[in-house]
Amino acid sequence: MHADKPDGKVDEKVGWGSDVAAQMLRRFGFPYVSLNPGASYRGLHDSLVNHLGNADPSMLLCLHEDHAVGIAHGYAKATGEPMACVLHSNVGLMHGMMALYNAWCDRAPMFVLGATGPVDASQRRPWIDWIHTSADQGGLIRDFIKWDNQPTSADALVEAMARANIITRSQPKAPVYICLDAGLQEAELEKEPVWPDLDRLKAPAPARAAKADLEAAVALLKGAKRPVILCGKTAWSQESWDARVALAERLGAVVMTDLKNRASFPTDHPAHAVSPFNQVGRAPGRVGEILEQADVVLALEWVDLASALRIKKDGPLDAKVIATSLDQYLHNGAHANYQALPSVDIHMAAAADTVVADLLAELGPGEKRAPWQKAIRKEAKIDPSRVTMDQLATSLRAAFADPDKVSLAGLCRGWPADLWPFRFPQAYLGKDGGGGIGSGPALSVGAALANHTRGIDTVAVLGDGDFAMGGHAIWTAVRHRIPLLVLLNNNRSYFNDELHQESVARRRGRPLENRWIGQVMTDPELDFAKFVEAQGAVGIGPVKTPAELEAAIKRGVEVLRSGGVCLIDVHVEPGEERGAASTGLRKT
Repeated sequence: MHADKPDGKVDEKVGWGSDVAAQMLRRFGFPYVSLNPGASYRGLHDSLVNHLGNADPSMLLCLHEDHAVGIAHGYAKATGEPMACVLHSNVGLMHGMMALYNAWCDRAPMFVLGATGPVDASQRRPWIDWIHTSADQGGLIRDFIKWDNQPTSADALVEAMARANIITRSQPKAPVYICLDAGLQEAELEKEPVWPDLDRLKAPAPARAAKADLEAAVALLKGAKRPVILCGKTAWSQESWDARVALAERLGAVVMTDLKNRASFPTDHPAHAVSPFNQVGRAPGRVGEILEQADVVLALEWVDLASALRIKKDGPLDAKVIATSLDQYLHNGAHANYQALPSVDIHMAAAADTVVADLLAELGPGEKRAPWQKAIRKEAKIDPSRVTMDQLATSLRAAFADPDKVSLAGLCRGWPADLWPFRFPQAYLGKDGGGGIGSGPALSVGAALANHTRGIDTVAVLGDGDFAMGGHAIWTAVRHRIPLLVLLNNNRSYFNDELHQESVARRRGRPLENRWIGQVMTDPELDFAKFVEAQGAVGIGPVKTPAELEAAIKRGVEVLRSGGVCLIDVHVEPGEERGAASTGLRKT
């Protein structure tokens, strides 16, 4: 990762209010801070450059505050650890709000700094400082962050930042926000604050289940003949991954995973019965049938558990349900990301992977059992006359010497996940959390930032609508030498919404043929290859035929492996995405 080097010697003296904030970021161990510059935190900016030397953390310059948050979010998705970012006053915070909501819904840790003021009105510059000062700036986002504070002294700043660091790293994880008074930032200090011993200010260990609940769960699982494990939001470590596999093999369970979340279980393991899906009710294959046959369901922080348990049309599942989740500690009345209320038999307010470890310990040693349901696998369907998603996935995987060291930072609608097995925790990083379109590029850059120092290649398969909104996040990857390959599933439309319009028209007895109006991105078509070339990346395409695809992917992987940034614009015809309703209803 490239970081700019300041001229001259750094000023090591902690002499200004903003130096305190910079020092705390370094002491927390943040390697990077993403930002779009603004005068409200010009003091902090100076401290990062001339006090810290733009190192530990080093700045990643972004073209939009939305990207600054998205990159920090992507970093958290790849590592499970928070990254720092800075948002300029109230206006920058409002720019970054959607990305913060994504991170909140995704339960991603993040250390966000903002700025306001000066709070002392006598220090404000005419006009601009007044419109960039808010009485309660944290109130703009308080409904979808974990904690916020606006300290008024250097000592208070130290404590507030230490508390925020603990809170964002504690489960359930989510963003925190510290608002810096511009006046405090630019105030000269009479003395350094007392620096805390951060070894004594660490996040607590994740909560564990009550022994009585564990014993009751073990009794159910030991007696189960058709157990199902729903793997949702789980830990990032290989150790936790291996423990989940061990539990499934000990129980003879069938495992299901969700494309909304990062990889949590090897998808080509015999216990992983069906391809990862986005929603239980719309999942292909025998998902509903398997759940209906289950006698015990173990839900590990599963998103929208109630919908999964209501898959039967004639009533609730017959299975006993064991659920583990800490998510309820973040629920509030402002936004309904808590989903419908599930009915469960044993509810453990504990971190999913601590429950897995404790269940294994309670079950004790035993032989591996084969899963009670044989896995369903799909073969690729290749059409030599046109580019399909199956062909895209197959060709991309074949282009890597070791595809199991590739992290898929994002996948678009219709991606054939069963053709690209997820075999390690970073193999796939999940969706954006809040459904905020335009987030994919920034999330991918953040993931690549984390992965490239770990020997992991980062590839993102994004939709054209998503990229059209957020594509200039790619500039940050080019500027800071962050290797990334993006494949664009370009159907020249907001195609998901075409399907919604078709559904409404069908229900109302209106012409289905008009679903494309107000949806297609044609006349003119967007030239995404030229768009990324203007930002210094390599642009390839549009790729319109299978014959062009293999060469394009080969070139894209070469750019990635050489440390560059590349986008391949692939024209995939609408209707080729799995789950699409009708075909042939769209004009171009």
